Amino acid sequence: MTANEPFPRNVCCDQGLARVQLSNAEAHLRSAAWAASRGMANDALHSIAIAIELGLKSYLLNAATTDAWNRAHIGHDLDRAITYAERAGLDPPTGLRDVAGVLHPHFQRGGFQREPSRQWPEALAGEACSVARTLLVSVSKSMGPRRDI
Repeated sequence: MTANEPFPRNVCCDQGLARVQLSNAEAHLRSAAWAASRGMANDALHSIAIAIELGLKSYLLNAATTDAWNRAHIGHDLDRAITYAERAGLDPPTGLRDVAGVLHPHFQRGGFQREPSRQWPEALAGEACSVARTLLVSVSKSMGPRRDI
């Protein structure tokens, strides 16, 4: 499936759910940073992949889609999530497609859990954390100030 499905019409964006997903993405990124600092690259990269997925879906929930639409048209496909987020107006951070390109094939088939001993380039986890952090900051800024506090 390609990322060419039109966005739903007359969608009422769910900013509350978008913020919850962004908060979950931030938690996964903190977990990734912790794991990376202890040399646990596989765990760090798995958490980064989840953070990227949730961050992109959070952006989409706030800008153009519903949770059901995201599940039906994106699933866990990082490349598709990036493409749809770009179509909805996100300017992805430099390196996001590169990081997704490395993580996506492994993430898509559950490899982080099935192949925990896989060796990754030493600097990858730190670089991927930085890219994911930039993404989440951008998504947060796009939502504007919180209105529920």
